[in-house]
Amino acid sequence: MNPIAADTHYETYLKHYFGYDSFRFGQRDIIESAMNDRDVLVLIPTGGGKSLCFQLPALLKPGLTIVVSPLIALMQDQVQQLETNGIAATYLNSTLSPQESRERSRNVLAGKIKLLYVAPERLLSDEFSMDFLPQVQASVGVSAFAIDEAHCVSEWGHDFRPEYRRLATLRSQYPNVPIWALTATATERVRADIVAQLQLRDPFIQVSSFNRPNLYYEVRAKTRNTYDDMRSQVEKANGPVIIYCLSRKRVEEVAAKLVKDGVKAIPYHAGMNNEDRSRNQNRFIRDDVRVIVATIAFGMGINKPDVRLVIHYDLPKNIEGYYQESGRAGRDSEPAVCTLYYGVSDIKTIEYIIAQKVDPVTGKPLEEEQRIAKQQLRRVINYSEALECRRTVQLSYFGESFAGNCETCDNCRFPKPLEERTIEAQKFISCIARFSQKGQNYGTKYTIDVLRGSKEKRILVNRHDQLSTYGIGKDRSPDEWKMIARSLIHQGLLDEATDGYSVLQLNDLSWEVLKGSRKVFVAIETQKETTTVISADTDNAQVEELLTKLKALRKELADEQAVPPYIIFSNATLRLMAQQQPVTRSKFLSLSGVGDRKMSQYGEAFMGEITAFREDNGLSVAGATVGPTKTITPLKTETRAHVTATHLDTLGLHQQGLRIDDIAEQRDLRRGTVMSHLELLLENGYTVELDRLVSRDRSAQILQAFNQTKLDSLTAIREIVGETVSFDEIRLVRAWWRRKK
Repeated sequence: MNPIAADTHYETYLKHYFGYDSFRFGQRDIIESAMNDRDVLVLIPTGGGKSLCFQLPALLKPGLTIVVSPLIALMQDQVQQLETNGIAATYLNSTLSPQESRERSRNVLAGKIKLLYVAPERLLSDEFSMDFLPQVQASVGVSAFAIDEAHCVSEWGHDFRPEYRRLATLRSQYPNVPIWALTATATERVRADIVAQLQLRDPFIQVSSFNRPNLYYEVRAKTRNTYDDMRSQVEKANGPVIIYCLSRKRVEEVAAKLVKDGVKAIPYHAGMNNEDRSRNQNRFIRDDVRVIVATIAFGMGINKPDVRLVIHYDLPKNIEGYYQESGRAGRDSEPAVCTLYYGVSDIKTIEYIIAQKVDPVTGKPLEEEQRIAKQQLRRVINYSEALECRRTVQLSYFGESFAGNCETCDNCRFPKPLEERTIEAQKFISCIARFSQKGQNYGTKYTIDVLRGSKEKRILVNRHDQLSTYGIGKDRSPDEWKMIARSLIHQGLLDEATDGYSVLQLNDLSWEVLKGSRKVFVAIETQKETTTVISADTDNAQVEELLTKLKALRKELADEQAVPPYIIFSNATLRLMAQQQPVTRSKFLSLSGVGDRKMSQYGEAFMGEITAFREDNGLSVAGATVGPTKTITPLKTETRAHVTATHLDTLGLHQQGLRIDDIAEQRDLRRGTVMSHLELLLENGYTVELDRLVSRDRSAQILQAFNQTKLDSLTAIREIVGETVSFDEIRLVRAWWRRKK
């Protein structure tokens, strides 16, 4: 493979490969740094275009880019999207047979692959690192190591993985190969840890805003009616829904209850076998089911862009995890809702989980890990109980300032009355200042105990009953002081240490309050109003009608090709089609999200749908290059009149008695490609033995559905015959039925 020579016209390649006309903020700088062989550290929130920052340089640089990815589902999802764009990418993982692995390895060594996805365990194995990797370096060269989900390298991150720490050996083994570290979530401490652990050299660092303005955040109190409240939300949601629970048992209970109440929902958790878990995941991302109830194991790296509602039925363990899980909503930049149900009982559950962090050999508590986890839990509690803007609290965790008044969280939409608490703030800060004068630091609870004149032994031993601030806060309850303390931290008037010890520290603003040059106002809790679901702005009825038709066509094409609908086109691109209604190649290609590859694959089918819609509504189709072709896939449009030698080769092997999988293996083709060949041959009247491919009873069942309904849609027919019949079987029988018609 001859790589495209890298130059400064990156937008040209961006449009060609990915269909976008311009880069998002920060992307071009990252790509330029990567092209100049610099190490990079990229922090871009979910849905912000993080993957493109290593995928485009990988295509433009000579050699192979190795992408380290922690989950099989993440690899498969990204490779599938790249292949759809005509990009040579593959993965090596445990789902492949030895023969498939060898074939893919040969393709890598032959220079046929530009991006190779592997798990850290495989990359660091002796067979890979000592044998295969040196062969790659000698034959095609390693252009870069892209470390995705790089926060996994840090024990301060929410998803620490020890195997990621070992990736530091890459620097010593390949000192001249750049390392690109990418993540969607990382505090300042985690960022520093990533740089240190991966031994990045003078990296270019890009930290984008963590703010997701299209997401509506809310916290609801857990009550005896929580399930009914949650179910009502799910039923009203205009799109896919993810419900997160703490335990496998709760996942099963909630999913079963929803199904009993008429909501089509499926479970997902680590206790399920791999086959069931994979099947449920695919059903959700392919829009075969709308609601998935899951533990936090679900969703990492799954690029389903149109999730409209994420519910945390139980309290999350930390803010980073919550940010990432809730961030699986609205990746298409359209409005979505993130609801967290907060109950005191959840705190006890998480505290129990934290207590289970023990040394597997000695059984002794892992005190450092437990301390960090407890501090992370306290921050989640503070977020849940906050009366200020949710974004202010959330973003401050990542070191980002936000003024508040976002209008897209419950606290801003239904603001609490503000009351001045300057005197109380001065008392609280003054107490901390007295500790500081003695070279001491304490947390919120201890400070409150001193203010309220507690006789606790530790206070007396420390002689803090002698401080001038001792007992000056008896007029306020502990809960009132907690509210004031949280507000001071959230407003940036006090700092809280992040090393696992939640001690309070003064900053410049603290002294302004203490000196009286800054007043302090605190939101006071009132009865919270019921929140309504935020929905996307809609276009006129005609655009919405066409959008519905385009989504149906996308779903049909996706089912035929066994890929998620978003792989075909995103919702944003479909909406542009419905608004602009392009019926010529040049106009269709100008849409954001349409590149050369997708134009050739899907352009005719979608322009046909648009043309048919305009004709049905009496609109002009001047300049149209296609007619209405609702059910013809791009593959069949290109080949129906052209059965070529490759199709006849497949036919010959079929007539020799080989099965589909055997043909695919012998011809080095994907199973779906062989299936498409046989479908085309059947429809063009060639002798394909349908009875060998589909049992007679199933053929009869499928034919009966086609003849009765006269429908040509795979999805509609499958709803009739049931999920035990595969789409491949329906495709083959449909081809025979079309020919007979």
